[in-house]
Amino acid sequence: MPENPPPQLEYQIYDPERREIRVMVVQPPKRRYWLHALLFVATLLSTLCIGARLQFDFNRNAWPFADDDHALPWSWALADWNHRLVLGVPFALCLLAILTAHEFGHYILCRRRGVLATLPFFIPFPSLFGTLGAVIRIRSPIHNRKDLFDIGIAGPIAGFLVAVPILFVALMVSKPLTIAPGEGWPVLGFPIIFRVAGWLLGALGSHVAAAQMSAAHLYLAPIGVAAWVGMLATALNLLPGGQLDGGHIVFALNPRAHIWISRLCILVLLFFSWFFSISWLLWAIVLRVTIRAYPIVPPNPGLPLRSRVLSVAAALMLLLTLTPAPIEGPTVQDAINKGREMVHNYLHPSKQR
Repeated sequence: MPENPPPQLEYQIYDPERREIRVMVVQPPKRRYWLHALLFVATLLSTLCIGARLQFDFNRNAWPFADDDHALPWSWALADWNHRLVLGVPFALCLLAILTAHEFGHYILCRRRGVLATLPFFIPFPSLFGTLGAVIRIRSPIHNRKDLFDIGIAGPIAGFLVAVPILFVALMVSKPLTIAPGEGWPVLGFPIIFRVAGWLLGALGSHVAAAQMSAAHLYLAPIGVAAWVGMLATALNLLPGGQLDGGHIVFALNPRAHIWISRLCILVLLFFSWFFSISWLLWAIVLRVTIRAYPIVPPNPGLPLRSRVLSVAAALMLLLTLTPAPIEGPTVQDAINKGREMVHNYLHPSKQR
């Protein structure tokens, strides 16, 4: 006999055009646990391979991925599970712990507030870190501004709280950078939280490398790279615009200010892309595309004082985790100059600069 379909659920949503509450009928989504598990395992395997190579190079004091003989970490790590792949366990577990905490922060608040949401979808990807992160999908309306605020801020807080102790441990096992940066792995820009953690270690009397030198002269341990990714993910999600967590927080605080703050955020990202890193251009485009795609919630009731205090904590987390140049690379200005040079060389081959 065919399975009975799950019961339909009714939600009251706010209609901004009519300024009234109407009823929406939602069909609960079918759970695809196999897909969540498959993506998690694939992400675990991918991050294990990246972490194995990072740890291998860290142990022998070599610049990550600079050795051409080991340029493909997946084939290299999987060729020897017992001695190579196992090296990636600390990096993979720390990174997945941060990403899982972030997404389950959202998911648990959704469940507590009666909002339908999927389990996290992890995204394996052959990138520098083995993953593009994780996402959940919200499948039903959010009831009010307080629920929107709490669901939005829960993820960054949970991920940040897991990343901070990992960062402190990572700085304690990192070492002075005694080699010149090479090809294969970029120079990472460290956010303020790294400097704060190093200062605290020094204030506590620690003699580890991170307490005695600047981040630019530190060879970061692989679990520190995991903490760095976690901090970057926190900063990106807290950008105040569009459908990002920060955008939801701003909309819950002041729906009318959301679009103006989103536009200001886009201008800041364009500034960053021009002077610091071209990668910010992609995020400016994402915010521009999603600037009006925000959850529709009733304007009343507003937020309690506790939520407004937490919004200050969110702003502080953004300040601590954001860096204008997370990865050393070209800027929009560099790309334009390079394009002009290529055009000039094409049009005037005899007058190449």
